[in-house]
Amino acid sequence: MKMKKIASLVLAGAMTVSMLSGCGTQDKTKNEEQAKETKESAEKKDLTLWMPPFGTEESLDKEVWGKILEPFEKENNVNVSIEIVPWSNYEEKYLTGISSGQGPDVGYMYMEMINDYIESESITPFDEYLTEEEKENFFYLDKGVIEGKQYAMPIVVGSARVMFYNKALLEEAGVSEVPENWEEFTQACKKVADTGKTPFLQQWGDKSKGAMNAMFFPYLWQAGGQIFNDEGTEAAFNSEAGLKAAKFIADLKLKENILPEEVTSMSEDQVFSEFKKGNVAFVVGPTNKGAEFTEAGVDWDYTTSLSDEKMGTFASADSLVLISASKNKDLAAELVKFMLSGPSMTEFHKMAPFPPVAKDEAYNDDPAFKKVYEENQEALNTLPAVKGSAAVYDNLYKNLQLMMLGELTPEEALNNSAEFADSTLAQNK
Repeated sequence: MKMKKIASLVLAGAMTVSMLSGCGTQDKTKNEEQAKETKESAEKKDLTLWMPPFGTEESLDKEVWGKILEPFEKENNVNVSIEIVPWSNYEEKYLTGISSGQGPDVGYMYMEMINDYIESESITPFDEYLTEEEKENFFYLDKGVIEGKQYAMPIVVGSARVMFYNKALLEEAGVSEVPENWEEFTQACKKVADTGKTPFLQQWGDKSKGAMNAMFFPYLWQAGGQIFNDEGTEAAFNSEAGLKAAKFIADLKLKENILPEEVTSMSEDQVFSEFKKGNVAFVVGPTNKGAEFTEAGVDWDYTTSLSDEKMGTFASADSLVLISASKNKDLAAELVKFMLSGPSMTEFHKMAPFPPVAKDEAYNDDPAFKKVYEENQEALNTLPAVKGSAAVYDNLYKNLQLMMLGELTPEEALNNSAEFADSTLAQNK
C-alpha cells in the first residue's frame, strides 16, 4: 500500500509538471503571437486619400474606393484613410489642409488648381516613380505634364459636356432637325416654349464655379474665343468673341425668355432632376449622366456641341497628385498607380462611367459617346493650367451670375472680371 501511494504521488507530480509545462508553452505561443501582432501594427503605415464625390451619395464613393483599395492595403500593410471632399468647398479644403500640414498624401485635383501648388512646391512630380513600361500603358500622361515634369496623373479624362435633348418634347414641338448652331437652337427653343414646356435650363444658382464648364466656356470656345492669352498672363475672355458668347446666354433669359426666371437659383442637381422628369427639352451636362437619364425613362439623344464660328465644349483632365509633405511618398506613388490600374478603374467606372485612361482597361463607358472622343476630339477643350486661375474663375462666375440677374450688362460683367484677372495674374508673374 505504501509503495502504491508513493507511485501515485510521483505520477501526480509528473502530471502537474506536464500541465505546467503545457501552460508555459501556450503562454509563450500566445505572447509570441501578441508580439508579432504588435510589431505588425507598429510597422503598419497610414496614407490619406482625398477624392471628390462621383456617386449619388458621398458614402457610396467611400464604399467603392474602400473595396477597390483593400488588396493594396493588405499587400502593403497600410491603412488608407479615404476622405470624400464635397465639390462646394473643394479648393478651400485643399488650401487650408495643405497650408496647415493637414493635407492628404494623395489628392485629386482639376487642372486649374494644380499650377498654384506647383509654384508653392506642395506637390511632387511622378517622374522618378514611373517606369518606361508604366508610361507606355497610360493614354493621357501628356495632359499631366506641366513645365516639363509629370506633376499629375490623369484619372478622369473625358466627362465632356454635351447637349442632351428630350426627343419626345422636340417631336411634340415640331422640331424635326437637331439644332447645330446658335440660331437654330434659339428657334427650336421657341417652338418648345410654344407648347408650354420648358425649352432649356442652366444651373446659375449652383455653388460651384465649375458650372461655367457647361454654361459659359463652351459658348466662348464656339464663338472662337479663349479664356487667357497664350502666355497665361492676361484675360482673353473679354474679347469680341467673349462678349458675343455672354450676350447670347444673357439674351436667352432676359430677352428671349427661353431660360426661365428660376435658373438663377437652380443647382446642377435640380436641372438634371427636371430633365429626368421629362420637363425640359435641352440641358448641357457630362456624358456620364446619360445612364441616369436612361434609368429615369427619358428618351434622349445628344449633340456634342452647338457651333458659331466652330464647335467647342469642355472636357475634363482631372488628375491624382502626390503631396510633397507626405512621409511615405514611395508608397503614395504606388497607391496612385494601383488606383489607375485596369482592375481598379473598371470598378470605379461602374460607379462613374468615364473612358479608360490606360491600355489595361477595356472601354466600359456608354458606347453612345464614343464618337465624342473619337470623332469630335477637335471640339474638346480643357481649362488651362494658369497660376491664380481659380480666383479668376470665381470672380468671373460671380459677375456672370449678376449678369443673369440683370444687374450687370455682358460688357460690364466681362470687363469687371478681366480687370480682376489681369491684376491677379500680374501678381503671379
